[in-house]
This record gives sequence, C-alpha cells and structure tokens, in this order.
Amino acid sequence: MGMVIDAKIPGGNVIVHLVTENEAVLEPDLRDTAEKWFYWKFKVGFDKPGMYSFRFVNGAAIGTRGPAVSADNGLSWEWLGREASQQEETFSFECAEAGLERWFCVCIPYMQPEWERFIAVMPTDSITVSTLCHSRKGRAVECLTIGSPNASKRILVTSRHHAQESMATFSLEGFIREIAEHPESHADTFVFAVPFVDKDGVENGDQGKRRMPHDHGRDYVDEPLYTETRAIKEKIMEHRFNLAIDMHCPWLRGYPYNETMYFVGPSDPGESEITERFSRLLEEESTPDAPHFAADDLPYGVAWNTASNYSEGRPQGAWMREHCDWHPARIGAEIPFANFRDLTIMPENAMNLGRAFARAAARFLALPIAPGRQ
Repeated sequence: MGMVIDAKIPGGNVIVHLVTENEAVLEPDLRDTAEKWFYWKFKVGFDKPGMYSFRFVNGAAIGTRGPAVSADNGLSWEWLGREASQQEETFSFECAEAGLERWFCVCIPYMQPEWERFIAVMPTDSITVSTLCHSRKGRAVECLTIGSPNASKRILVTSRHHAQESMATFSLEGFIREIAEHPESHADTFVFAVPFVDKDGVENGDQGKRRMPHDHGRDYVDEPLYTETRAIKEKIMEHRFNLAIDMHCPWLRGYPYNETMYFVGPSDPGESEITERFSRLLEEESTPDAPHFAADDLPYGVAWNTASNYSEGRPQGAWMREHCDWHPARIGAEIPFANFRDLTIMPENAMNLGRAFARAAARFLALPIAPGRQ
C-alpha cells in the first residue's frame, strides 16, 4: 500500500471509496447537511516516493488554488496550487521520500489552536476573553470583548455560523487586532466578538451549512435549537449594539459571487442604503492585498440572495430588524476561501481585510446619521 488516509484529526472529514497504490477516490462527508457541500480534511501517510492522485466524486470539492496542505500536523498551511489540480475535482501530490505525512484540506483551516495562538500574543490589558456559553456537546464557546459596555459605539462581530467558513474567522481576528492595537482610533468603542458560533461543527469537521433541520445561520427564531445563537440573542438585547457584522464565506468557487469579497444586500431599501454606505467606506479602507470593490456587492433578488434562501429559518439580521427597536445597522459579509478576483488569499490577506473592516466601522459609527446611536 502506497498511502494510508485517516480523517482522525481535528476537523477531520472524508469518505474513502477506494485506495490503490497511487490513487484515492474520495467524497466529503455530508453528515447532517441537506445538500451537496464541499468541506473535507484528512491526513495521508506515504509509504514510498511517487506521484499520488486524489479524486473526489459526487460534487465540487476543490477550489481555485487547489487544496491547502500542511507539512507540520496542521500548524501551518499553504495552497498546493492550481497546477496540482489540472483535472476536475482531482489533485495530485508528489511525495519526495518514504515516511512523509501530509494534511490536506479544501481550505486553510482556522480552529481552536489558531485562536489560542492569537490570544496568547494579545496584550491582556486590551482584551477580555471569556465563555459565551457551552455548546450542545459541552464545549466552551469563546467570546472576546474590547472596551466598556457603556461605550456609545457598540459592535458585535461574529463568524462561523456555518462551521467551515474559515477565512471569515481570519478576518474577525484582523478586526480585533486593529482595534486592540490602535485604541486611539477607536475611542468610546465596545466590541463583542464570537469567533466560533457553531463550535461543535468546527471541531467535529461538519459542513455546518444547511444542517438539518436548520443551521446556526437560520437559528434566530423564537426557540433556538443551538445554545450559541440563544446566547447571542441575549447579548444583543443586553448590549444594544449599534452595528452587527456577521462574517461568512461563500460557495467554493465561481466568479463573481464566490471569488470576490462582497456584502449581502437586504430586502429593505433603507437598509440597503446603510449596507452600501458601509461598503463604500470599506472600499476606501481596504488595501491592495485585500481589496473590496462596492461594485461586487450582491443586491437582494440576485443570484442566491432571494427569499427562498431564508425559508428554513431566520438569520441574525432579520431577527434584529424585528426585535431591536433602536434600529442597529446589520451587515452581512462574504469573504472568499481562496482568491479576491486574481489575488490569492492567505491568512494575512484575510486579516488585513478584517483590519479594514475595523477602520470602516469606526468611520461608519462616527457619521452623524449612523444607525442605532443613543
């Protein structure tokens, strides 16, 4: 046997249909997801040198930069590259010597170790890390705060309502870094951040998207299924945030709405104007290595952004519109997995986008007509 495939790693996910000496036939494990989705992650032990092929069946499974690969047990990742994926839903890897082990993933993961490494280097006088709640499987769900809850500018930032949308959490980290490192530019500001809303899904390697009967992103209903969304609802009512930014990642590939950073337009024209205002500010604050173009935004009624997409439950923004009588701004953002148009995304790029989000948020809340200010 030339290789051994194992999904028993943090966030592991794969179904192995066939393994020959130099080829594997695989499929993402959908578990309780109601439609074809694309997340997978596994490790391979190579018994001898050679060229190995990994072919996925039953749907899209490889993004625009090939798979991500780690040579150090998930400590660091890089893209294997487009040249490794010349055939549709297939990638190849050349093993240089016997005994190598590599981890492969459809995206660059962001999990508990990445969060802990980030927290370890942040000054303790600028942030407070605590537990929002415990997941249905008993895991502690982290939250982080900056500033005083009595500040006039109060921001909620969330990611991973869908478990494997990892680039969104890199951007959330950048958002936090920018505010913590530049307090002079964010005076009288309170930030409440939840990096892993679907904590169990992140750790277990679930798809998270369209989880049956509905996922965390559609759980802002009268009686939530998940402890995390119930706790976030309580925090929203407690802190009366002026601005809520919910960070996601789109589908795996396809221009324009999977290979650009864009905002999801709300159905209400007045709310659309607010989103457009924030988008223009982000375009001005974004940097060449992490660009945003307001022209890339997705208006309501276009592509997937229609009423039928929200039929399984209520997203965070819709619930806030119905229950928050102080009328906060609600922003839904989609951050692609692998590329901003022609630019390849690494974690540093996504973090720099998050930094630009923080600068745009400061300008947005400083406007005389900023929503939700009291």
